[in-house]
Amino acid sequence: MTAIVVVRCGMHFEPVYRKKTMKNFIKLYSGLIVISFLLSCNSRNPDSVKSAKEVNAKRIDTESRPDDSAAIVLTKDDANFLVNTASGVMLEAQMGQMAMDRSGNQRVKDLGAMIARDHKEAEAKLKELAAAKNVTLPTDISNQQQKQKENLLKKSGVEFDRSYVDITVNDYNKDIKDFGRAAKYATDPEVKSFASNSLPLLYTHLDSARSLQKVMKKRIDINTPMPR
Repeated sequence: MTAIVVVRCGMHFEPVYRKKTMKNFIKLYSGLIVISFLLSCNSRNPDSVKSAKEVNAKRIDTESRPDDSAAIVLTKDDANFLVNTASGVMLEAQMGQMAMDRSGNQRVKDLGAMIARDHKEAEAKLKELAAAKNVTLPTDISNQQQKQKENLLKKSGVEFDRSYVDITVNDYNKDIKDFGRAAKYATDPEVKSFASNSLPLLYTHLDSARSLQKVMKKRIDINTPMPR
């Protein structure tokens, strides 16, 4: 027979093995939480944009420098600009296709079609430039951009239209800032030229999205009382 050792605890006795059992349970439960967290992290898809930037940074850090001190060497900032542009082009083209497929508003469909069409041409130029500069581009949009796309997919009708147009305006405002910065500060002249030459098209897309955004905001909400 196994002996049970007890200790005095206030006005009653508590078996020691119960304390040990509780401690072991807590340890086991804590361990399961940690394992579950690690498994959930490992199950997430790797971020294609982050991976591409890491590959480019490693290559730039380890590649041999030309003997000519005047030679242009692609910087990490230039490489990151091309990577960010690639993911942005993919996201905006995918959302443009979503607008064509899901919207019931013809102007929203037309905006999506224009962006999807123009971004195919921009993507081709970008890939050609990246190949010439030995820059690795992402194969997919970033995890954060994927969440943005998934959130848009949850919407429908007018809510989808307004969300799509708002996202498009915000994205192009950011794009124009990034391209303007690259057009001014990029080290590589071809990267600088690519950024500069892309700006007129970005402004065209932004103007179209802003115009549609204003029209949507002017519409009277169904809950707004009509004037007498």
